[in-house]
Amino acid sequence: MIEVVGSAHRRVGREDSMRSTRGVTRRRSPWPPEAVWDKPDPLGDQSLFSHSVISPLRYPGAKRQLVPVIEGLIAANIPPPRLLVEPFCGGATTTLRLLGAGVAEHGILADVDPLVAAFWKTAAFDSAWLISSMHELTITVEEWDRWREANPRSRRDRALKCLFLNRTTFSGILHGRAGPIGGRAQASKYKIDCRFGLEGLTRRINGVAELASTGRLLDVWQADWRTSLQRVSERFSFLEDHEVVIYLDPPYVDKAQWLYEWSFESDEHSGLASVLLKDTRYRWLLSYDDHGAVRDLYCGQRGQTTLHVSHRYTAAGSEKRTVKDELLVTNLPTTPLSDRYRILDPQNPTNQSGLD
Repeated sequence: MIEVVGSAHRRVGREDSMRSTRGVTRRRSPWPPEAVWDKPDPLGDQSLFSHSVISPLRYPGAKRQLVPVIEGLIAANIPPPRLLVEPFCGGATTTLRLLGAGVAEHGILADVDPLVAAFWKTAAFDSAWLISSMHELTITVEEWDRWREANPRSRRDRALKCLFLNRTTFSGILHGRAGPIGGRAQASKYKIDCRFGLEGLTRRINGVAELASTGRLLDVWQADWRTSLQRVSERFSFLEDHEVVIYLDPPYVDKAQWLYEWSFESDEHSGLASVLLKDTRYRWLLSYDDHGAVRDLYCGQRGQTTLHVSHRYTAAGSEKRTVKDELLVTNLPTTPLSDRYRILDPQNPTNQSGLD
């Protein structure tokens, strides 16, 4: 059937959407690739997407302070992207913000971690169930142990495990050695439930669902970065190269084993660089911790610019916290002047040349 949604006319079956008790239409299945041609419908609450924290997930190395830099770079290049794809989506702060602000019209999230991918799929297309189930959770150390050991088979239960552990574990770390917030004895002033504010989480999950229902967030894939790039080429082959932007935020070079289940080895970092610099026809941006190996891979390579961003964050996950600067690498043709970053000198990547 034909359903009229806002100002856009899309072919949507009855099974694809539903109306919630709040009277807001929610999308129940991913959009087909051809939906990328349509203009998204208006958002009901634009204010949510102007906040610095809009993701329901806490994530190691979250890039919320880097988002204004990425936004400025994309906006400086004409035309704006029709499709934004984030293969290492994690907390997805960047894509959520850019879709909500209209910097990119449509987006796809992807992550190799089955818990993370299940969470975003459920938040986008099954939000009523997720919110209801979230309100029924008991937040205790005993429940933390149970969820940590659980091996859920369904997409819904994987999503709930992701949300529970992310909001109750030190620094939001889903895998590895991190323990519950407040420790097992709960002697700290910060208890295990201190990051589990139901009102805020409900608002943010509803925001994700609204991005999906308005045609901004088209789909969520459980896939690694290679598969994600291949799917973009296959499913969106009808788009021009400049209409697609890929934003990649791979695992840290340092301390990755503390933070992620699927951390990279050195050959994977170099494999990603090889694909981006030689084989990817789309526009792309890549964010990394500032590491000599990353500078060696990208600085001075033809067709890209490496930026040193004056942004610092604390990456937790070991007994010692470390503070690192960011590198942002891109093949976008236009790099505007900004006091937010400095361009690395390709002839001497250990130094920086400013744009002041």
